[in-house]
Amino acid sequence: MKLRFYLALWAGKLMMWVLKLFGNEWDDRPGILMYRICPDFLKYVKKPRYTVAVTGTNGKSTVTALINDLFTAMGVRTSFNVWGANLKAGHCYLMAKSVDIWNRPLVDACILEADETSSAANMGALKPDTFIITNISRDSLRRNGHPLYIKECIERAVNLMPKTTVILSADDPISCQIQPKKPIYTAMDANDAFSLGPMPDYRIQDFSVCPRCYHKPQYEHHHYLHIGKFVCPHCGFASPEADYEGTSFDPESGSLTIVEKDGTKTTYQTGANSIFNAFNYVQVIAYFRSIGFTHEKLQLLMDRAKIPASRETDEVVNGIILSTRLCKGQTGSSASTLFEHISRTSENLELVLMVNEEYGSIDAHETISWLYDTDYEFLNKENIKRIIIGGPNYADYAVRFRMAGIPQERFVCIPDEEKLVDHVTFDGIDHIYVLHECDLVTKGRECKEKIKRKLIKAGRRAMIGSVKGGVK
Repeated sequence: MKLRFYLALWAGKLMMWVLKLFGNEWDDRPGILMYRICPDFLKYVKKPRYTVAVTGTNGKSTVTALINDLFTAMGVRTSFNVWGANLKAGHCYLMAKSVDIWNRPLVDACILEADETSSAANMGALKPDTFIITNISRDSLRRNGHPLYIKECIERAVNLMPKTTVILSADDPISCQIQPKKPIYTAMDANDAFSLGPMPDYRIQDFSVCPRCYHKPQYEHHHYLHIGKFVCPHCGFASPEADYEGTSFDPESGSLTIVEKDGTKTTYQTGANSIFNAFNYVQVIAYFRSIGFTHEKLQLLMDRAKIPASRETDEVVNGIILSTRLCKGQTGSSASTLFEHISRTSENLELVLMVNEEYGSIDAHETISWLYDTDYEFLNKENIKRIIIGGPNYADYAVRFRMAGIPQERFVCIPDEEKLVDHVTFDGIDHIYVLHECDLVTKGRECKEKIKRKLIKAGRRAMIGSVKGGVK
């Protein structure tokens, strides 16, 4: 088997070198080649000092990127698939990149993003030092189906790694049902009146009954969807005690205070501007504290850890904020969380949605059922002045917006996605969001740039007009 492993390693490295020559490093094919030659490749490849894997329905790409940023800022050599290759091919590629041709580690840390449903097959062989579970919620029917199925897949992986430290959210009533041998729990305390107020009547109810006694659970406070501090008054099933808890979070400044189990309280200056990103930072900080890094060092370097641009960007042009946000399609939980976050602002907003299924595409499933799991009702606010969407599902969106009670004059649905920017207006608008799918990151940025150019041109016209008016 060792001969097969080395043949796989050498063949994979040769292919990586060839692909690099042609400027195509972001390619999983070397990983596919390696595990086909040696199915147990991940079992035999040497691990560096730190090996951490991150899984969960939402947030895993952000958490892995933040961990990589902090390791890099500390001078730790890392191996990291920046493009988020989270299946076996990507893991083989990453681990092969982290060793030399004689299987000796070249780096100090490997950071892996792990797909939820394949975690057992891959993580059981790799056995990382730390395994982070961000959260578990409903995903698309095509990808993962029911959240309890996702939980079972991740649970199988955890059971195969008895020596691995597992970091999971005490505020997630689904993932905290998993019982690892070495758990670390993270949580967020109530941060504002919203957290303490009544829970919205979400269309998705992933935690409507207690998994032990089937009675209705209650929340002391909640943050979004089913995430929050809960208890079942009938059997006592409740959120575990947190080892690291965010007790104060300011989305304007990114300031996040964390209290550790021994009472140590530390304030960090993060890049989080939303409660779900605050959760991501708490888990990242918990990871670094658990492997021995001081909170003083983390405080000093925390500004180096950035939310990936593929997830969100912001800039101000002519007094208007232009933002991009990742908005996963085919799943109501991710989109609803984003819509709820956007709905909290009092700014006058314009939304450009690039969340479509391409009919006829080989990857398409051609179902729109997820639109009716998604809380578009959050967008029915007077300060959301305009919603613009184009593409093959434009008529489906028009129906869904009307069902959500959004007045017809506040949305534009067109068949041609390339003409979205033509319908963007700026009068009375404070903030424009471009919400794009996972595989439309580049298109989302291009759309934002087109809006930016249009906004600059409009500003120049206004300036010329005011000058001429002054001359008169």
